[in-house]
Amino acid sequence: MASREPEPLLRISCFEVLIGNRELGFAEVGRLTSETDLDAPPDRPGHRFATVVLRRALTTSTELYDWRRLIANGRDDRRDVIIRQLSAPGGKIVNSWRLLRAWPCRWSTSGFDAMSNDVAYEELELSFDDLVWVEHNPITKG
Repeated sequence: MASREPEPLLRISCFEVLIGNRELGFAEVGRLTSETDLDAPPDRPGHRFATVVLRRALTTSTELYDWRRLIANGRDDRRDVIIRQLSAPGGKIVNSWRLLRAWPCRWSTSGFDAMSNDVAYEELELSFDDLVWVEHNPITKG
């Protein structure tokens, strides 16, 4: 009987995030979740995607806040977001997901505390229409 090589374990610390065509640095990406509401009425689909939270260090850039303000002011500014899992820092893409027509439903910062030395962060919570696991050639990046 032929032995099978076990698949390598994938780490969660190496990833890239693209919002539209722009790559932005994030320290953390929340769970990607597809779920079914078992209590939904039979005439209404109970399938949905949970929101995804992106977290990064707070800087003087207002880019994410500005996107949220556009939405809060009534502008429909939905963007595709791509999350790529990498084999290692700067390594090849091993998995990637596309959040279709994503928009920020919440923007927030960490609390401020004069007694702490922690790094301030901002969070962007995204709602989206669909979650697609993108197929790619695992030999090349992209």
